[in-house]
Amino acid sequence: MAGGKGERFWPRSTKAFPKQLHKIYSNKTLLQETIDRALTFTEASRIYIGCSPELKDAIRKTHDVPAGQFVLEPVGRNTAPIIALAALFFAELDKDSMMVVLSADHFIQTHAEFASTIQAAMELALKDRLVTIGVRPVRPETGYGYIKKGEPLSPGFAIEAFVEKPDRERATAYLADGNYYWNSGIFIWKTARILSEFDEHAASISAPLRAHFPEIDPVFPELPSLPVDISIMEKSKRVAMVEARFVWDDVGSWRALRRVAPADSEKNVSVGLTRVVALSATENTVVSDRRLVALLGTRGLVIVDSGETLFVAAEEHLDSIKDLLGRLRENPSLQDCL
Repeated sequence: MAGGKGERFWPRSTKAFPKQLHKIYSNKTLLQETIDRALTFTEASRIYIGCSPELKDAIRKTHDVPAGQFVLEPVGRNTAPIIALAALFFAELDKDSMMVVLSADHFIQTHAEFASTIQAAMELALKDRLVTIGVRPVRPETGYGYIKKGEPLSPGFAIEAFVEKPDRERATAYLADGNYYWNSGIFIWKTARILSEFDEHAASISAPLRAHFPEIDPVFPELPSLPVDISIMEKSKRVAMVEARFVWDDVGSWRALRRVAPADSEKNVSVGLTRVVALSATENTVVSDRRLVALLGTRGLVIVDSGETLFVAAEEHLDSIKDLLGRLRENPSLQDCL
């Protein structure tokens, strides 16, 4: 899935060129990192990208993806509709196929450990389970949903409960408990099984798609805008999880760079081709491919140079970036910056 706007990575991420097309933490784009990850367990001809028609054009200019390997959503309606549409598409290609759903904004190491986890999840999915990957938490994270594992399966575990993003007190308790995992948003299931689950639990999505497939453009904008977690996973009795054997992070905002990119002795992180000189500066994040960035006495700043826009923020205020973008939208002269 590569259809997100990536607003929390503004100004690098824009409507025309969102974050998944950018090199965020390596010399590859987030999308290319995801494609390379998928190649550890499948062939290139079986990798499909879900996105908008406009984004398809941008992807094909910068990535080697055949035109026929896209599942196109006319408008963004969260994850459930695009997953249901992809399942209908794959069912026509191969009624016995299995789906592995990956998001194009994850940090994962290593490829070998990722592939072995997916293989275990596939083994469980063959038993008609809807499988997600649970990540053992390493900090009391309030920005992720959690999974409470249930009875052991072979392999993996049943899921006892899905938990929405907790406050810090509950996140700390989950960390200490040992039975709670981060919900990675990686899913594995038989194509036929997920279609049956949609028919049972989210017919308001699957029925219109089935009735109009493949000409879904007229009905897609009217589908409920729901994540697959809420529409299917929290309702199904077939859900299960496999524990991640790999290192995982959700690269959701500039704050994530401090967790996935190398830092200097003063905990400053620099990404891009720029030169950074720092004196009495600590815990800053600099993203630039252009000019020299000199830091003097600064702490906890995020500095992103996109060429047209220079963004400077205190890290603790990054959660308000969408409010800032709302302010930009109010100004007609600034629309080309979005």
